Amino acid sequence: MHFVNPLFLIGLVAVAIPILVHLFNFRRYKKVYFSNVEQLQQLQSETKRQSRLRELLILAARILAVVFLVLAFAQPYIPVNKQVIHRGGSAVSVYIDNSFSMGNTNSDGTLLEMGKRKAREIARAYKPSDRFQLVTNDMTGSQYRWVSRDEFLLLVDEVDLSPSSRMLEDVLTRQYDFMASATSADRELYVVSDFQESGVRWDHMPSDTLVHTTFVPLEANQIGNIYIDSLSMNAPVYRRGSTVQADVWVTNTGTEAVEKVPVRLFLNDKERALASVDLQPGERQAVPLHFTIDATGVVQGRVETADYPITFDDQLFFCLNISDQTEVLCINGATDNTFLHRLFDGDSVVHYRVVAERGVDFNSLTDYHFIILNELPAFTTGLAQALLPFVEKGGTLLVIPAEQAQMDAYNQSLALLHAPQLGRWIKQSAKASQVNTSSTHYSYVFDGRNDQMELPTVQQHYKLQSGGNTLRESLISMANGDDYLTLSSLGNGKVFLFAAPLRQEYTDFVQQALFVPTLYNMALYSRPLGKVYHTLDGLEPIALTARYNTGDGLTKMRALDTTQEMIPDLRVMADRTYLIPHNDILLAGPYGLFNEGRLVEGLAFNYSRNESQMEFFSKGDIASAMKDYQLGNNEVVRNADKPLDNLIRQRNEGTPLWRWCIVLSLLFLLAEILLIRLMKR
Repeated sequence: MHFVNPLFLIGLVAVAIPILVHLFNFRRYKKVYFSNVEQLQQLQSETKRQSRLRELLILAARILAVVFLVLAFAQPYIPVNKQVIHRGGSAVSVYIDNSFSMGNTNSDGTLLEMGKRKAREIARAYKPSDRFQLVTNDMTGSQYRWVSRDEFLLLVDEVDLSPSSRMLEDVLTRQYDFMASATSADRELYVVSDFQESGVRWDHMPSDTLVHTTFVPLEANQIGNIYIDSLSMNAPVYRRGSTVQADVWVTNTGTEAVEKVPVRLFLNDKERALASVDLQPGERQAVPLHFTIDATGVVQGRVETADYPITFDDQLFFCLNISDQTEVLCINGATDNTFLHRLFDGDSVVHYRVVAERGVDFNSLTDYHFIILNELPAFTTGLAQALLPFVEKGGTLLVIPAEQAQMDAYNQSLALLHAPQLGRWIKQSAKASQVNTSSTHYSYVFDGRNDQMELPTVQQHYKLQSGGNTLRESLISMANGDDYLTLSSLGNGKVFLFAAPLRQEYTDFVQQALFVPTLYNMALYSRPLGKVYHTLDGLEPIALTARYNTGDGLTKMRALDTTQEMIPDLRVMADRTYLIPHNDILLAGPYGLFNEGRLVEGLAFNYSRNESQMEFFSKGDIASAMKDYQLGNNEVVRNADKPLDNLIRQRNEGTPLWRWCIVLSLLFLLAEILLIRLMKR
């Protein structure tokens, strides 16, 4: 047993007062004369023994009344777990998980409302003078300050579901760091959450022995969730008039099979595709949806399904940036190439420009998507140095060597671009034997095997040989083992290299059907597609498809379906513009970058799917994890349905006994009164 105010035990010396009164009984006796005392001796003896017993009982009642009255002021209690309870002010930090999974329900309503109620119960268990902190997934700067109990209760009322999803280890780390600023001896931290498995990593969990941490797990009814997991576009390029297949991945986390789940696709708020899917418990399946792009510029899209009560993941937004034209530059050597002219010049999708070698503006090379070096006598290192950032940023370069090429200049430049180098000139006819139809360059060109496809014959060619830093992919190879067309990657771009000039005297490839898709795809695929959507929890820089002036205030980001507007953080890195998210975007949906009031690029943001998996840690799992990972000074509330204020008071104050002391003191005073009345009778 311990005492809150042990100094009051000094008052036990007051026990001496009833003892002294008993010992020095100053009551005087009066003589009474009787005429006949023959029977009085026996009666007098019996009355004396009874009186003495009553006096002793009265003395005991008085002593016990004083003792229990003093104990009541000393406030005895039985401590919890045999630990002495500290007294004084407390610093209390409460984390309320307000992620989307807290929108689940049980018999008491949503888990978020239940969590807010538990936070109020926690506050009521402490004194109004104690200091409080409220933390949510929003983690705004205003949450990192101490407030009074009344202000804390007002802040709890304002908590609502948030798209932000935090790992529990990050939340606790921030709370422990903030708790270090507390001046109170008692530091209490509470975690009110559903403890979703995707948000908890016990092996990364921090621990602070100076802070007592209490986990308050909330349990929802067991429900399944059907949601759109992700989206992928099965298309090499987006352009007006092309048909695109969107693979929509739908997941069923429930324990029951579902049938005919609708999946819809919208473009610019118009429904363009509809399908349904049957899902077994725990199954994830792709639903193909086909649509045709019939516009240029920014095309807003979304796919959606129907599910209840968890609805935040039933939609997935995407944006397609459809360009009007692909910029192609052909740098000619001695002669022009009529076959390239026929293929690109006049095409509505391609803007084809031809310049002589001496008329190249090195500063404007990054304005193009596809550059062709057509039979340059010398591929100088100066030109290669100018083309290097163009390729690394995502541009496509095609090198068509001349027969009388300066080998040293070519090979130095090709080595700089990580492309194969030119070997000896072979004056011997060779037949192409294989086309790499599995390459992404030939996506959607061949349908299955093409055994009857006509392959080109090469009259003369260079033997292409790889350097030490070359990683090449053979697109067209010949029967003698040499490559006719290779593809090398450098940064985000590509370098194509032919083994011979594209003229009739060197090959019949320019007259075959394979010539068109091979060259045309180089132009079409030269535009970086970029991601069609992003997640709100992503902090990585987002590469934009065009360059923008940063810091001029002319570029703004605006939600395309609301009036929300912000100044984006745009930064240029390696001649490419990136958007730094900074968690500024809170709502899922399509957004647009506006430059001088004109929409120049679209971006789509979606809520993270981390909250979609309805798997949670139980109370037993949490207790076992704390034991296994030795998370000291922590405990789990086993029954969160009971009021927390009573549980916390019992834990902080132990089992108080002062009320019983007062009751016993009053009972002994009553016993004293009754004994005195009996004596008078």
